Amino acid sequence: MNPTKSIFLLIFTLILSPFIIFLGKNSLQTEFLTAKYFWVLFFYCLIFFSLIIIIFNISNRSLYFLLFFSYLSFFQFYFFDIQKFFVFFQYGNTGYYVLALIITICLIVTITSRFNVFRNFVLILLFLNLSISLINLVPAIGNSLQIAFKSNKTNNSIIKTNLTQIKYPNIFYIVPDGLTSPKILKDYANIEFQYSVKDFEKKGFSVSKNNYSSYNLTYLSLGALFAMDYPVIQNSLRYKDRSNFYPTMRDYNPKLLTYLKKNNYKFVIVPPAWGGCPKSKEYICIIPTSDNFISNLFQDYAILKMFQHSLIKKIFDKYNKKYNISISDMADGGKTVLNKMKISPEDWKDGGVFTMVHMMIPHSFREKDCSITSRYTFPSKEGYKSSVYCAFKRIHELSEFIIKKYPNASIIVQSDHGIFLNKDEHIKPFNEISETTIDSRLSSFTAVRGCNSPKAAKLNQVNIVEFIVECLVNGTTDKNFKNKSFFGFYEKSPDFGKVYRIRRN
Repeated sequence: MNPTKSIFLLIFTLILSPFIIFLGKNSLQTEFLTAKYFWVLFFYCLIFFSLIIIIFNISNRSLYFLLFFSYLSFFQFYFFDIQKFFVFFQYGNTGYYVLALIITICLIVTITSRFNVFRNFVLILLFLNLSISLINLVPAIGNSLQIAFKSNKTNNSIIKTNLTQIKYPNIFYIVPDGLTSPKILKDYANIEFQYSVKDFEKKGFSVSKNNYSSYNLTYLSLGALFAMDYPVIQNSLRYKDRSNFYPTMRDYNPKLLTYLKKNNYKFVIVPPAWGGCPKSKEYICIIPTSDNFISNLFQDYAILKMFQHSLIKKIFDKYNKKYNISISDMADGGKTVLNKMKISPEDWKDGGVFTMVHMMIPHSFREKDCSITSRYTFPSKEGYKSSVYCAFKRIHELSEFIIKKYPNASIIVQSDHGIFLNKDEHIKPFNEISETTIDSRLSSFTAVRGCNSPKAAKLNQVNIVEFIVECLVNGTTDKNFKNKSFFGFYEKSPDFGKVYRIRRN
């Protein structure tokens, strides 16, 4: 191949490869790949390709200058991964060392790329990775199209019911992601049981000491919430991806949505970046407001994940902290809805509003005052403990406002799951997972204020909303609600696609 053409091909491949590899790695989560992500891909590549045309027209020799920046573009996406290898600098600022290393590598490979053999070697490696990524994408794209068709078909066939004009008290369902039960908080993070409970009890909450979630994973436990049933049990066929569970299932008429509509409840959702707003117009979605373009860009989950380990994100975080470029924080759903209710309290004043607030706290580590921190890396007991205090702080602020403004409202605080004790648990098969891990991961924090709260606090995601609504509508319920709990897996586990029933003694 002509040297100039092969250099052009190498430049194009280096620029496109990180995006295509990312798509391949996330082929089982194509529901997160929004139009905004592909627009970012388009403009990112357009900038480079425009420079290629401009500089190449000035001088052919400038191709190697562009090749250097193409290598830099490729390696900067792995900034954080490279940084982890600098163990001997762990007590200093490793960022400059990593940047120096990346620049050095880019200089070396750019100079070496003058040789045809080396260029071909790099191209072969890149095309092998791209081929694997594209192969992974083929079934995922087909499945996404099938889901989109199913979603459209279902949404078009929503049964219109004659809703009663009676509006029952508001219901707030707060999900502090990864907040485990008071018992496990004491055992794992040394957070005293009385400390974690007494402030809730003063506000009229009933708190379960060690309630079990329906599942140990968000996509299943919140899937159970929206299905008002167990979407997969021990005898179910093995599933191949998460596409039929949360958050995708929100858009094709889940039982929770129709049940609330039947009882004249509007559905307000306050999501984190993970999941984002549902596409269905049946929901009212609240996200942090921001006039900042970059802030709005990083609210997109796919874009955030694409750049989270990159030099670009590292630089952005540094200057964001210094100059407060971005004020939006989609992980702090409690703060988002509290700000919204302070501005527009009348939206809830007549009742009949079910509000789901998904906080990515304590799942993502925070300081006690809820400021974002990079001091802790998983697993960290101190990081988790600090984040739990933040979660309690935010929940109490929110619940105090709700109680003051809407005293008849029912408030459910229920986490989606507990905690992993170490970073390797998610890759193990079920027979290698300890009972301690199962207990800590399934134990979820559950506190309820409202109709028959002592009994409601013992229920999990499948039954708790129905119990509260029936209690508000009828004053009581004769239905016998029973909890079940199942242990599921992420993709890296050999047991992915199966769940195991967990029976408590």
